Amino acid sequence: MRKSGLYLVLCLVCIMLLASVSTSAHITRAIGDDEFLVIVGLVNEPPFTEERNGLDLAVRRVDTGDPVSNLEQTLFAEIIAPDGEAKRELDIRAVHGEPGFYTADVVLTEPGVYHIRVWGYVHTVSFDETFETSYVEQFATLRFPNE
Repeated sequence: MRKSGLYLVLCLVCIMLLASVSTSAHITRAIGDDEFLVIVGLVNEPPFTEERNGLDLAVRRVDTGDPVSNLEQTLFAEIIAPDGEAKRELDIRAVHGEPGFYTADVVLTEPGVYHIRVWGYVHTVSFDETFETSYVEQFATLRFPNE
């Protein structure tokens, strides 16, 4: 396939995937010579502090858009606080009934932009990527009337 054809396929797959992901706050990256797409965001968008949230991770084949399942043993993730200092490894698990989707629970306690580092293997392709979340607001901004 010519390079322009590959980019067209990649664009079409990205559009299909973004339509299936519930929010535009997710970031998509191609890995492995554009063989796979890794899509990362938070489960609840927009995110707020002191609310149960979690990693929303999907892996797809670029050429077909098919999900890539059974990666929970070869994918790893850590979340990095807005200060850049505090880090915690996340316990990735497959999402039941959603092939190619993975998650991990977390409650974000500080407002700001978090980073999610995802690394490991998709079949024989190794990768290490860091993704930014959208800004996490304080939960108190939702209260009405203010006390």
